[in-house]
Amino acid sequence: MTPIRLLLADDHPIIREGLRAYLSSEKSLTIVGEASNGMEVLEKAGTLAPDVVLMDIAMPGLNGIDTTRHLHASGSTAKVLILSVHEEREYLLEAFRAGARGYLLKDSAPSDLIRAIEAVHGGDPFYTVGTARLLLENARAEQKTVDSQELTPREREILGMACEGFRSVEIARRLDLSVRTIDAHRRNIKRKLGLHTMAGLT
Repeated sequence: MTPIRLLLADDHPIIREGLRAYLSSEKSLTIVGEASNGMEVLEKAGTLAPDVVLMDIAMPGLNGIDTTRHLHASGSTAKVLILSVHEEREYLLEAFRAGARGYLLKDSAPSDLIRAIEAVHGGDPFYTVGTARLLLENARAEQKTVDSQELTPREREILGMACEGFRSVEIARRLDLSVRTIDAHRRNIKRKLGLHTMAGLT
């Protein structure tokens, strides 16, 4: 199995060193480079072709969210996993709207980091329980502002499962529906809630 290629992006050398020390022991991962700011990320993503960028938010020059947005717009195939101290809803939502595939707090368990990297590399969103709750609360708040776009009970059920990290095939199996039906519901949810750029529901 080909190792997942990682680019570590954080402006604190001690954080990058700690991440490298921990992640280097994983045979399924290989660290191809490091970056201390957003411009470095964009440059190295183009030359090193990482599969996953482990991205801090608070970096000098170009912050992690704007860097994610530029990376996504450039057509890069690298998937972004945000690793941050910020647990405020605004950061979380902006990160996903920018194109991030996952969001992990820096006080998370080390095992969560490995699971998150593997999930986003495989094309799945990754949320902790806390971030999933914030996404669901935001979706509910957005829903209340658009009465004509109210979610159906089934759509609310699927949204809740999606926010918990379940893939379409898993949701389909649990609800005894086809994957095509689940994907159609997810498209409707994104349209109704204005989440068309939120990677977590794609």
